[in-house]
Amino acid sequence: MISSYLQKFKNVCLEVVSSYFRTHSILMLFQDIFFVILSLQISLFLRLGEDISQISISAIVFNTVLYVLFGISVFLGKHIYKVLAYYPALGELFTISLSVTYITFLYLPVMYILPPDLSLPRSTPFINWFVLIVLLWIPRLFHSPPQNKPLEVDPENLNLPSVKQPMVLEELLNRPHVSFNLKSLRAMIKGKRVLVTGAGGTIGKELVRQISKFAPSHICLFDHSEYLLYMADLEMDESHPKLPRDNILGDVACRERVRHIISTFKPELVFHAAALKHIPLGEENPSQAVLTNVIGTRNVADACRDFNVKAMLLVSTNEALNPTNTIGATKRLAECYCQALDILGRKKPNGTRYSSIRFGNVLGSSGSVIPLFMRQIERGGPVTITHPDIQRYFLTLDEAVELILEAMTFVMTSEVPAGRVITLDMGEPIKIADLARQMIRRAGFEPDVEIEIKFTGLRPGEKLTEDMSFENLSTTHNPNIHIDAPRTMDHGFLARALHELDTVAKDQDRDSLARLLRALVPEYKRSELEEESDTELES
Repeated sequence: MISSYLQKFKNVCLEVVSSYFRTHSILMLFQDIFFVILSLQISLFLRLGEDISQISISAIVFNTVLYVLFGISVFLGKHIYKVLAYYPALGELFTISLSVTYITFLYLPVMYILPPDLSLPRSTPFINWFVLIVLLWIPRLFHSPPQNKPLEVDPENLNLPSVKQPMVLEELLNRPHVSFNLKSLRAMIKGKRVLVTGAGGTIGKELVRQISKFAPSHICLFDHSEYLLYMADLEMDESHPKLPRDNILGDVACRERVRHIISTFKPELVFHAAALKHIPLGEENPSQAVLTNVIGTRNVADACRDFNVKAMLLVSTNEALNPTNTIGATKRLAECYCQALDILGRKKPNGTRYSSIRFGNVLGSSGSVIPLFMRQIERGGPVTITHPDIQRYFLTLDEAVELILEAMTFVMTSEVPAGRVITLDMGEPIKIADLARQMIRRAGFEPDVEIEIKFTGLRPGEKLTEDMSFENLSTTHNPNIHIDAPRTMDHGFLARALHELDTVAKDQDRDSLARLLRALVPEYKRSELEEESDTELES
């Protein structure tokens, strides 16, 4: 046992020494130790002034040696446990202050047990705390200690760069958290039977988490992925084991399965989050995008009407506004169907209420750039971005879901007029390149120096900037939630068109599918990338 610990200690010492010499950080260590010695002398002078002669030379030397030993242990410890001791998000000054505080805490008990002839005035460590921080910080204003560069690292090599600070996604937005009405959410959900489609996805799982806090009488988790549904159920077992729930496997594109679930479960509220949302994959697999996003929404919406669900909310996307890709076009068509059913439902005393909610990117969701960037940073780069000027709107996951829930309260209380679409105010757009650089710095690396940023070009169907039109929006009592009035379509015409679209999608007829989508969604335009390609071909 002892020999094993000695071997581990030896390995750590060798790693520390070799690492310091390899990066020349040993010079910074010597500099810091020199400042530890100097700070104590300055502190004594500030404390005693001309009476410094009353302290014996042996006391000054002995206490200086103690400070140096404590300083070395802290600085080496900070290097060994750099993941725990380095806080780039809080700045270099905070890191230095933490190290100096450790040294002071180590010294204080010793000062009280030293004999009088070897002790210093009791206030000396506190004066020294401030002096040492200043001395250590001033050189770092002009020179940062070198770090290992992770360029040209073999992926099989164990010396991959380590992210030095856990990423706090909310800090990336640099804005206050949006507010929501907790009381109205509880009143809407408490005692209700709730169904969430796509319950294993990022949005769906967070919906389940938030809804479960407000004491529904029963919740149904519906997803096509066995693994994601299993993980969602496992989380519910841990967080809300007594909440009655059903875990249902199925595909929303299967009409019979959807009708069976809703007729059996009899939900009062339905949150329809099941969708395909990855734009490049949607371009490569348009038939699946249509079957899931359009036909799946039609199946859920029809079943809600036929089995007397009180309200259904479709989780849509900003891509549905002036779409340039298959995902956006299919989501817009799904919105149109919910709009048409909502207009019909208003004519009945207890008709089902429908609405759709649009928002942009969710930080950290499975399809967002955040997990991709984090993975690329951990591997040493490069971080890939399609275009230097591309920008997007972002919400945190809990913000998005809280606003989705509050939007449903508006639907339930008829604050949303018939056939309208709810849209969220997501603040100012963020440049993806700026976001990437911020993430690299927060991970403790220098963008374009230690982590390369590589631009790969816009992908098919990808917008350079997201459309966010606030010209025709009406406001609500929540400043972050607005009501849009996009064009509506006749339900009878739309039902016949979607029947044809369903047939074409199942036949895998890409050309006919594209023609039908463009006919049904006239605002569907080609992306900047496709237009540039067409121009090049014509020239």
